[in-house]
Amino acid sequence: MRRLEYLDSVRGIAAFAVMIYHFIGWRWADTLDFKVSAMLFNGSDAVSLFFVLSGLVLSWKYFHPDNSLVIDGAHYKNYVINRVIRLYVPLLAALAGYYLYYHRHDPLKQLVLEFVLNKYHWIEEALLIRGKHDMYVPAWTLEVEMAASLCIPFLVLLLRYNRQLFGAFVIMLLVLGSTVILWELFHFCLGMWIAYYFHRIKSYDLRNSPLYPYRFVLCLLVFALFSMRHIIRIFPLSDSVTSFMSLIRIDIFHFTGLASALILAYIINSPKLQRFLISYPLLFLGRISYSVYLLHWFFVVYVMDHWDKLAAYFSTPEQSFSVLLLAVVLSTLATATLFNILVEQPAIRLGKRVANRFAPAIVLQPTS
Repeated sequence: MRRLEYLDSVRGIAAFAVMIYHFIGWRWADTLDFKVSAMLFNGSDAVSLFFVLSGLVLSWKYFHPDNSLVIDGAHYKNYVINRVIRLYVPLLAALAGYYLYYHRHDPLKQLVLEFVLNKYHWIEEALLIRGKHDMYVPAWTLEVEMAASLCIPFLVLLLRYNRQLFGAFVIMLLVLGSTVILWELFHFCLGMWIAYYFHRIKSYDLRNSPLYPYRFVLCLLVFALFSMRHIIRIFPLSDSVTSFMSLIRIDIFHFTGLASALILAYIINSPKLQRFLISYPLLFLGRISYSVYLLHWFFVVYVMDHWDKLAAYFSTPEQSFSVLLLAVVLSTLATATLFNILVEQPAIRLGKRVANRFAPAIVLQPTS
């Protein structure tokens, strides 16, 4: 199965944007400078890109090179074991580090008390699927990844069986909203559409499209759609519009999810962008992206908790901001590299070994 390496780079850029966004949004969220800069380092909506991208890459193997991969009980067991170990083992390692840091004054005693009495409800947070994210707040996105990704094989079967029914399901997600079913599945379904029509998107002749003369305007519109959350912070929506969106259960994430799908479709159609994205630094960033996402929170929180003490070493607020931001970036990248080597990659290999032991994967050869 051919790997789309340039999509790894997209994930890396998104993880990097989340790191910058969390840093600049910690103390300056109410400033105009933050609201404008957040459109470039849009970490709050990079998660939409994560979800759409996950839908694409997780369903890719079910459609390419063809759709002959059997989805049955044995295959699903293999898929689940791989996915759970791949996500959980690095998360638990990172979460244990956060826990020991927050209770560093007497870590052994706290650890014993925690597992005996569950005083700080670490177990609930480690389960990932119970909505408790106190020590590692960004883990809500990993909860979405875990829950939604386990639905992918079922949705693939639906898409294989009938595209109209799959489209009706996507509309149902919008109508029912988050009170009935995971609203984030909408993003995963968008990614699956891209995977399903990948070759059409890739081969589409954009230059001969009637929209080509308006391409720059369209790019601005997609950028505005992706940045809508920050635009309305500067220019708030009216109460009537907000009430209407609430009535029909439409969230800003739905707009950013659509923008993310359009961005990914454009990248798939653009060899120039792909050549840029397969540069070694971006591919490396993509390889450690999950580790970056897991570990950046520790450094951001540490710097913000000690901001006054650390900023006192610098002569101006601008200087302290720049140096401490650089320190967070470099510390995160260095630690994420080690974490990727020591934890994440072994977890991926472990997932494959365990899955193949208990549920050997059966892959059919492409039909002629």
